Amino acid sequence: MVETFDRRLISIFDTEPTSHLLKEALRDIIKLSGVLSELREYFEEPIKVLQILKVIHLINEAALGLEEPLEDRDALYYRYRNRNGSDPEISLDKILNVLEKFNWIVRTKHRITMMDVGKRMMDMLVRLANDSLAYYMQDEVARSLFQAQRDADLSEAYDDKGISGGNRLASMIRNVEEAVAKLKERQLEFLADRHALPQVQIIVELMNELNARLNERMNKYQTFEEGMKLAPLLKKGTDIMFEGTQISLGTLNKILKFAHLQKTEVGEDINPLLFRNFIIHSFYKRMDTDLPNGTEILSFMEQNRAESERLDGLWIPVKFASPIDYSQIAATVDYLEHYTPSTESVEERLDHTFEPITEWTEEEMNEQLGNLQWQMTKMQICTEDVERVLEQKEAVGLEELVWEAGSERWADALNALLAVSALISNKRAVMEKTNSTEMTEKYNELEWEFADEQDRRNKVHRADGRED
Repeated sequence: MVETFDRRLISIFDTEPTSHLLKEALRDIIKLSGVLSELREYFEEPIKVLQILKVIHLINEAALGLEEPLEDRDALYYRYRNRNGSDPEISLDKILNVLEKFNWIVRTKHRITMMDVGKRMMDMLVRLANDSLAYYMQDEVARSLFQAQRDADLSEAYDDKGISGGNRLASMIRNVEEAVAKLKERQLEFLADRHALPQVQIIVELMNELNARLNERMNKYQTFEEGMKLAPLLKKGTDIMFEGTQISLGTLNKILKFAHLQKTEVGEDINPLLFRNFIIHSFYKRMDTDLPNGTEILSFMEQNRAESERLDGLWIPVKFASPIDYSQIAATVDYLEHYTPSTESVEERLDHTFEPITEWTEEEMNEQLGNLQWQMTKMQICTEDVERVLEQKEAVGLEELVWEAGSERWADALNALLAVSALISNKRAVMEKTNSTEMTEKYNELEWEFADEQDRRNKVHRADGRED
């Protein structure tokens, strides 16, 4: 009986942004980010990262009841030293203060208590490190297959339980596709390595296991409401697994056949029909054939199992040119036999071109430097909106200018003030204080306001024109 997805998966991307549950979930991410930010000096060196994870592991063990409760910082210090045989290079006080600041732990007079968010975040960090270690322990080809297996594990642990684990099926297919591509690239290398048989056997076993698990994953989408949308992806997964299984099994069979041929006596009679079929099948290979081509045979000889089997050199495919006509050869020989070099002197006339020298006065030089500095400023600060407002109005209040060039948002207002400052410092605009009691209309929906009311009375106009 095929189990199908008959309910919507729990996902942050399908939850209303205003939901209080979503906000609570994302606050956990904020707390994790806060811990990593506060301890960023320790997360820049692998050794110190390992020490932090060891400290977290000790706190977690005490919280789970696997060890005696930790009373304070000193108890944690001595337990770390007894467990690892050396003192930590990181500050335990700082770690405990940061974890307590973001509500991962609570310290009382007699115990360090771990909170729920701390348990989940600490477990996640340790699992992440263990997953990375298991990934790097694999061969280059097996790494992609291992990651595909982890995608299947995550899909079973999350998607099957009604919680979205991300696009695990697509990721699984992609990882298998990368593994197949790497296997194609390294196939000749495996054939040339006499110790590659166990490694290839592992790859074949992983590929067969993944084939079964991928089919199981894809079968769950047969009656899923989005099954039609995933049809191209499912077809791609089927094709990739078929190709990967054929290539991995083909590589294994070639190694076994080559080893068997070395122990087979060489015959003295050549069958022309079989030899012709071998040549034809070498150039027109079928997907399900294990027949080796010339390059694969030469790669297998690199194992040098027999004396003088491996020859020094480089195997390069060669394409011979078509025969040259006799008349062309005769014309070439005649040209070479009767060739006479030219003895006439060569006249060379060089036309010298000089660009006129441009001279600038000191004022022009300062103007050119000012223009260059202004262009560099405009590359860093966007001043177009402020310049547009000043072109439309002869003079405008600072508050009105900031609102029109920016918006009611605080960030846009800050960018507009930077643009005004850039224009004034480069003498493209002028700001003057006025004593007028008439105030510009103060907008009620603004996220920002001037700290000094006098600044609202300032007026700005272009440097080439003043208010009448």
